[in-house]
Amino acid sequence: MERIFGNPLTDPSQSDLLTNLRADLSEYKDLIKRVLVHLVFKGDIDATENSEGLQGRRENVENKKYLVEHFFGNEDVELRVEFIADTRRAPPPPPPHAFALAFAKGVSVTTSDGERTMHVGFIPLLDLYRVYQKLGQRFFDRNIRSGLSSDNPPNRKIREALTDIVLRKRLTPDVFPFNHNGVTLAAEHMTLGDQTCSVKVPRLLNGAQTITSLAKFMEENEGNPALTDPASPLGAIRVLAKIIVDDPSSDFVANVTICNNRQNPVEPWNLRANDRIQCDLHDRLREEVGIFYSRQENAFQNFSVEELEELGYDASKDIRIRPLAQTFLAAQGEIARMSQLPEVFENQKWYEETFKESYLRCDARRIVLAYKVHLLLKSPMERLDERAAQRIGYAISRARNLVWTLLIQGIFNSGDLPDLLDAYGNGLTKEADLRVYLMDLASGKLLPILRELLSDKTYEDKMASERYDFLRTKDVFRRCMDLAADKFDWTKKSL
Repeated sequence: MERIFGNPLTDPSQSDLLTNLRADLSEYKDLIKRVLVHLVFKGDIDATENSEGLQGRRENVENKKYLVEHFFGNEDVELRVEFIADTRRAPPPPPPHAFALAFAKGVSVTTSDGERTMHVGFIPLLDLYRVYQKLGQRFFDRNIRSGLSSDNPPNRKIREALTDIVLRKRLTPDVFPFNHNGVTLAAEHMTLGDQTCSVKVPRLLNGAQTITSLAKFMEENEGNPALTDPASPLGAIRVLAKIIVDDPSSDFVANVTICNNRQNPVEPWNLRANDRIQCDLHDRLREEVGIFYSRQENAFQNFSVEELEELGYDASKDIRIRPLAQTFLAAQGEIARMSQLPEVFENQKWYEETFKESYLRCDARRIVLAYKVHLLLKSPMERLDERAAQRIGYAISRARNLVWTLLIQGIFNSGDLPDLLDAYGNGLTKEADLRVYLMDLASGKLLPILRELLSDKTYEDKMASERYDFLRTKDVFRRCMDLAADKFDWTKKSL
């Protein structure tokens, strides 16, 4: 988009197609009223409209509308990005692109390179709520979290403050910004007016709790005339706002998001929520098995059952990013890393080895089945404890992750795997039959393997002194797999 509509540096290696296209656009500039970007593919158009990965890519193109407007010198020139499949049908209308907000500007700051500007001022809380009503969860796309639980203490306090101002009138609206930290937004482009602004492609980087708390307050008090009265104090509540003018998908904005969310603990996995591999895994799990992947903390809880069903999800349970990472590590036999999750998400090499691109091409039912092992792990652990001698049983109780990895290998080495995938790989229900299967697998195959392992003289001193850290190493997994190969003809299987 920058090459076609922007002002890039001359590039001798640039494609002639782009050069000729730009020349034609310049020649017929006055005749052009609409720019269409068609992403052409073979497949189901409904799947593309519900794809987080593809919607993110489309949004990145839509974010460049300001380049189109500047090129033509006309804000009325429309930019539409459409997915075109074999069976063409009219695409849904694009989401709102620009939003007008009341904005009492205070100060602006520009980075030394002149690339980014931040405007600081006050915005009516209702204006932000109206943006949320239009965009829904897309408003939080660049946040590392979705809205946290409504029972979260800060969220309860926000609703209590709104009640005191709007319903009980114990407080005046001007008190709210004194007690509120403010919000941070990113916008691709911003136009300032007199006490107003227009923002294009706004995304909330910090403040999701405020907006979702207001939405909860509006829902709980629906029908109360105090909310619809033109003189209601609700319309006078303002919040301090920082608006950063930059591409919301940029690394700079990602870092701003992290720094502005420190008031609630930020875990390393929160920082990966918007990675492309995470968005693509979200799509893969939805398309193949209809399961919601909570790459953003608390995202699942912020959809109603009806909304989830409309989007094609099973509304009963979600897959979460931390145990999914452990599932991938378990399938790889990386037992030590299973208990080092912060480092897994912080170490780029480990992270890429954990969330492999190849998992986007595997049968998603294998991922689900491996994930469900940890949901049912308590039962096979209890079976091992019942059947093992006391000394061995105590050691096995300290080897939860090793048992998890071996159960996955046992399932994938089973001749019944196709039937298991059909029966248990399409949802997160904890089926009684699967629980029994895992318990039988534990007592029938894992127990002989672990007995022989723990009887090895290599571990005699460690067992005697009850030092069981060796059970959390990759080496012990390899030894178990060697024993499994001898006893049951197992080979290491991947997802």
